[in-house]
Amino acid sequence: MSRNTVNTTVSIEPADALFLSWATGINASGLFREALAEQMAYRDIDRDELSTLIEEALTDTNRDLDDLLEQTSNIDDLNALLETDLETD
Repeated sequence: MSRNTVNTTVSIEPADALFLSWATGINASGLFREALAEQMAYRDIDRDELSTLIEEALTDTNRDLDDLLEQTSNIDDLNALLETDLETD
């Protein structure tokens, strides 16, 4: 299976853009991932569990990331989707 990276755009305020242009050593994508990790922890989402479930969904089913985005809105939805897929196999 080939791994795909999802690219997205993020809107930032002018002050943030200017600061990032001054602080060229800052890894903005790293800051984004750090903020996501903080939000996952706040929402009690285990990143490793989520990664495992997504990997399972993408490798053991005929689903792709777009399917997961359309059919789930939280980790419970993802678990239910995978359970349904396993029951129909």
